[in-house]
Amino acid sequence: MIVRRQCCASRPLFVSRSGDALSRNALDPAWQRMTARALDEGVITEEERFGLHALKRRGITDTQGNREERQEASGHRSRQVFDIYDFSLPIVKPSIE
Repeated sequence: MIVRRQCCASRPLFVSRSGDALSRNALDPAWQRMTARALDEGVITEEERFGLHALKRRGITDTQGNREERQEASGHRSRQVFDIYDFSLPIVKPSIE
């Protein structure tokens, strides 16, 4: 069972004009329009452009907590799928010089 924090579970990131969560069919073109506008207005450069998957990866990588807590927050049930999105670097002890 996945327990999500109340603040995040009921608040979608992208919403329609009515305030409801955007459907997948509406999200993709909205993302493209938002990205095109950000490029046109100089908010981002072409090199800084990123997609929705990159946003998900960054969110999972930047989430605070240990590996199990971050996997639970991501909603991924398997460690293999979580590993696809987790770009965090492992913390290792320095070698003795």
